[in-house]
Amino acid sequence: MYYADSAGKLANASDLNDQAIYDAHSVAGSVIGMSEQAIELAVEKGALIDDTQFARGKVGHLGAFYAPFDWINSRADVVIVGISPGQEQAKTALKTFRRQLLKEAVNDTTLRRALSEAKAAASFDGQMRDIAAKLMDHFRIHDLLGLSSSSQLFGAASGRAHYTSAYRYPVLVNKNGVWANYSGGEDVRARSNTLLSGFVNDYLVPELQCFPNAWIIPFGPTPAAILSELGRLGIIDDTKILAGLNHPTGQQWNRHRCQLDMVDHDRCATNVGCSKIQQRSLALRSRILALLG
Repeated sequence: MYYADSAGKLANASDLNDQAIYDAHSVAGSVIGMSEQAIELAVEKGALIDDTQFARGKVGHLGAFYAPFDWINSRADVVIVGISPGQEQAKTALKTFRRQLLKEAVNDTTLRRALSEAKAAASFDGQMRDIAAKLMDHFRIHDLLGLSSSSQLFGAASGRAHYTSAYRYPVLVNKNGVWANYSGGEDVRARSNTLLSGFVNDYLVPELQCFPNAWIIPFGPTPAAILSELGRLGIIDDTKILAGLNHPTGQQWNRHRCQLDMVDHDRCATNVGCSKIQQRSLALRSRILALLG
């Protein structure tokens, strides 16, 4: 679905950030009132999914909750798209948000700063940043962007990057009564849950419309499949999508070694999906080389 407001005007960063501040106002008091330990426990148990202030929907075995991942970096010329913030990232975002709000009175100005700080601290937090940089550098994406290393997108050049997810807010899956991180799925059936499709239409599409000229780098096949569909529909410019990278989770080192050509591909275990990774890698490598001329 092509996103536009009732007047046919496309979304812009200023309006989306105003909405982010409005949403943050509604949860600020609750976040301040929770200890960091309480935040961690609530995220781990999935308790925020059923909290009226934090709930962002529950359909079937999937549920989502608010965490401050909705701030738009309007200066960015690179958009990095993951699947969904995980529980560890949600903890970091909420705790950073709380710490910022405890420093001074809550108003639009302090919320703006808190939202920006929380998202910067939590997006692709931890070893994911190191893995992501290794993967991007392997395909010379840093050369395309004029960087000495892709790691700069999480450091000195972070002002050039907008971090987001196909599903903006943390999505968890209920497995035998226990809430765990949702790992996605590139097949259409895996993306047909109305909670997920609603996140794409309501959040991802408006975000991407703020960056018509930016390079869009999906991490993993799930966001790559979603972006490909949006490109096919003409919602975004598919020539700006640089797809093919693994999702940089630290639990998939066999897949990362495969993509980094650190293994004998003929001996890769079948569950690694080596042939698919090689196909995606070849396509991305060819694309980058063509762009570099």
